[in-house]
Amino acid sequence: MRRPFSSLSIDQLEAILDKASASGDTKAIKAVVGEAGVRTTARAGRLLVRAKSALDVKQADLFDRSPQTSRKRPTIVQRKVAAISEARKPTEEQQQAIDAFLSGGSLRINAYAGTGKTSALQFLAHRTRSRGQYIAFNKAIVGDAREKFPSTVDCSTTHSLALKSLHSDYKKTKDKFAGKVSTKQLAEILGFKKTWRVDRDHSLQAVSQAHLVQHTVRRFAHSGDEEISDAHVPRHGSLLTASEDTLKAVNDFACNNAKHVWQRMCDPRDAIPLGFDGFLKLWGLSKPQIAADYILLDEAQDTNPVVLDVLRRQSAQLVYVGDRYQQIYEWRGAVNAMEAIETDATVSLTQSFRFGPEIASEASRILRRLGESVPLIGNPAMRSRVGTCNPDAILARTNANVMTALIQCLDVGRKPHLVGDNKDLKELLWGVRDLKDGRPTDVADFFGFTSWESVVDFAKTTEGEHLTMFVNLVQSKGEKRLLWAINQSVSEEEAEIVISTAHKAKGREWKNVRLMDDFMKIREARAPAEKAKQEREDAAELRLFYVAVTRAKEAIEIPIMGGKGEPPRAAAISSRPAAQALAKTVAQPVDWQEPVKQSSQVQSRHITQKPAKRGFFSRLFGR
Repeated sequence: MRRPFSSLSIDQLEAILDKASASGDTKAIKAVVGEAGVRTTARAGRLLVRAKSALDVKQADLFDRSPQTSRKRPTIVQRKVAAISEARKPTEEQQQAIDAFLSGGSLRINAYAGTGKTSALQFLAHRTRSRGQYIAFNKAIVGDAREKFPSTVDCSTTHSLALKSLHSDYKKTKDKFAGKVSTKQLAEILGFKKTWRVDRDHSLQAVSQAHLVQHTVRRFAHSGDEEISDAHVPRHGSLLTASEDTLKAVNDFACNNAKHVWQRMCDPRDAIPLGFDGFLKLWGLSKPQIAADYILLDEAQDTNPVVLDVLRRQSAQLVYVGDRYQQIYEWRGAVNAMEAIETDATVSLTQSFRFGPEIASEASRILRRLGESVPLIGNPAMRSRVGTCNPDAILARTNANVMTALIQCLDVGRKPHLVGDNKDLKELLWGVRDLKDGRPTDVADFFGFTSWESVVDFAKTTEGEHLTMFVNLVQSKGEKRLLWAINQSVSEEEAEIVISTAHKAKGREWKNVRLMDDFMKIREARAPAEKAKQEREDAAELRLFYVAVTRAKEAIEIPIMGGKGEPPRAAAISSRPAAQALAKTVAQPVDWQEPVKQSSQVQSRHITQKPAKRGFFSRLFGR
């Protein structure tokens, strides 16, 4: 069989299909159909459906030439959609969602993993002729939705909605509305040239100062706040153990410069790019009204606070759809709209179509630990099990264990595919290389450190325990070998096994899944004052564990639980800051000075000692 597109990726095939569909190139569409038909991935299957539909439309055009028949007869695609709609009937739970939607009030649909929320949304859209707006954060999800919803529904990502309303002044150059500035470039723009000595034990080099400012702006852009404040200044790396005085100095510096940068980002004439986060924030601050009769927000449990704030102001009927137990992006500022909002009606989807009762039972055990009394019901027509398996996918909680799984697969000669662009993995290892060479890095986990040795020592402390596994991996394998291993990742079409973090696996499924042993690690008990924080962290770990377990359709292997163990139990608006004038100039840091020591015998005599040059966190590993 001749396969002219056999060497192309799915992304390239999708681009060819889009171009061929627009130009009416039936030959190219047929070639895409042939290629997609021999591939076995889920994306290839979706592409095959799209290509066949496009081919049907083109072929139907050949037979529907006459004006008399074209007005009366539906196209082949329309007849197929009608036939599918006729054949499919909503479940009892989906019918409850339809009835609640048709009542006209706001609606919240709590949908457990694999319970057919996309089908439920389709039923809603097909039951009305009103204009709808479907919103999701992920571009791939939106692309899939466009194929399933009627023409009365506009399917968009949050960023594409924001871009449509962006003033034309920002669109004169792509660099202004979509460009990026590295931390090194920002340091040069702001004139940060020398190391800032914050206190006896903390010094920030120029690139670290720029990193601090950049992330403060980013956290503000992700928030629902209207002003930059101390709450947006990140605390990671060496700042995790800094004193209150040091944090105040860092906060003042970061806030003043972040306001200055944000002002320049918002100036269409300034070269500093607005970026994707920036124009989404501007859209939110403009208090827009979306032109639709009803709005469907998908994956509402991980809503950007900017988007949630926009939706709260809409006059359209609102439908929030998601699984509050799949919130896994809280660490980057996402808001769980499934718990944060009030609606006129609430319905639930508890019947999973993805897996059978055994996996559903395992997931329900996790839900009980999160305080949920309603179980997840498995599909009785499907067989599934919890136990050892030959995995199609390996999921890990941490990047460190993703790399461990990757090396294990390469050692036994299996071709692995790493989900995602793996930029985060590479940046971690590039950061190690920079620190070993004596260069500062803008990797968040290494913020404020000037050497790899200081990171190694920090990983031995309570505050740095999240780095322990990664540090041990680098120490045993070396960053060069790990970078080599990442570059051995092949396309999903060529792969014999898929490797992913649980975060990147969300929304996907495989027949057989093995989990690495880094989920739900038992932690040491904390002081009573930190009990609430510990319970929040345990709940977040349980939610991620639930997401990982529910990716499997036939078998799930869970080493840490031994098949039957119980995970640990977890317990089931800040005010707007006062308006402040935007900074007009860059705030340069002021170096810390050794306090003047005064003699007890001669009080008028002052002795000033010049502090010795020290590395980061020297107090943690000896003076």
